[in-house]
Amino acid sequence: MKKTLLSLIMLTSIGIYSSQAQITVNSGDVVGAGDVVEQAGDTIPGAITIGSGGASQTWNYSALNEDVLDTLSFKNPGPLPGSSNFPLSNIGMEDTDQDSTWTYLTKNAAGLFVDGVYQIQNGQPTTFPFVTTILTFPSTMGTNFGGTWNGDLFSFPLGIDPDSIPPLPDGPHGHVDSLKLTREATLTSNIDGWGNVTTPFGTFPSLRQIVIEETVDTTWQLVNGTWEIISATTVNFLANIPPPFGPVIVTPVVYDTTRSARWWTDDPTARFPIVEMDYEANGTVNRVDWQKSTPTVGIAQQATTVSGVSLYPNPAATEITIETSLTNNSSIQLLDVTGKLISDNSFSKNKITLSISDLEDGIYFYNIYDVDGIVLHSNKFVVAK
Repeated sequence: MKKTLLSLIMLTSIGIYSSQAQITVNSGDVVGAGDVVEQAGDTIPGAITIGSGGASQTWNYSALNEDVLDTLSFKNPGPLPGSSNFPLSNIGMEDTDQDSTWTYLTKNAAGLFVDGVYQIQNGQPTTFPFVTTILTFPSTMGTNFGGTWNGDLFSFPLGIDPDSIPPLPDGPHGHVDSLKLTREATLTSNIDGWGNVTTPFGTFPSLRQIVIEETVDTTWQLVNGTWEIISATTVNFLANIPPPFGPVIVTPVVYDTTRSARWWTDDPTARFPIVEMDYEANGTVNRVDWQKSTPTVGIAQQATTVSGVSLYPNPAATEITIETSLTNNSSIQLLDVTGKLISDNSFSKNKITLSISDLEDGIYFYNIYDVDGIVLHSNKFVVAK
């Protein structure tokens, strides 16, 4: 499925092991809804390598530097933007490094899987079905899996004739109704080693996973009712669109291979890959991400779905009413799918009616806060007029 190093005291108090034994990683060893992970990134790893595979290995990455820091929040997916596109997901992830992006996952006894990504681009919501497997359970040395996936990533209407718009002379190119981007992906994964891995976070018994994913992204155009690979004429037209809407640079077919090495542990103080490296076929490591601290429970996840709260009608046209049996309500906020605050209302009683007559049709969210600013309840509602 990305400033300083921790103190020596931290290193000696978390995850120090004096002996090696192969471990098994199961569902309970991996983060779930409610966890918040700090992940540091070393963007100039220098001579660091992924090391060797095999049994009883020692991987020492204690000298990693922290160039960037990301916060990954794993949440109940229900209240998050775009969750209706992934009804079977049981985890929604937000990453401070990815603005207006929500990744949806499923974790069960069989494994941890990515269902897709929902993203707001230039104010427009887009759903990407990036289907892939992160890890299967139980995992131990020799566990492997693979698979292929293909499908549409997104499409949008175009409605142009790229060789008949002034100052271009009229030409033989047909009218381009739409464009779409498709992906073909092949993934292989193998747990190729076990041992102890050390980072600035500590030393942990680990399994090393090697993941290789090959993708082919193709841009298509719909001309005269037939999908065909985008033509050079259309590519040239898009590249010459003036600002603020252009230029739009399109490559008809893009081939890419990503290689990752991940170290997983069954230590309960981690519950996330201790370290992950992106590397090239020649062994060059481009980036290293490492877990900086033990996962914590995010404030917004402490009580996001509680009993005793109801909203009606849903869908609604002009107003919504929210009733709650909670005794320490303070305020209620309404937000749109981009997370933009629509209204902030005092809510000190057990029932409130809010006007939504000025809202456009779509999905919206609400958060109920207590007097300390902690979220007591979050959920969504639909406006349909």
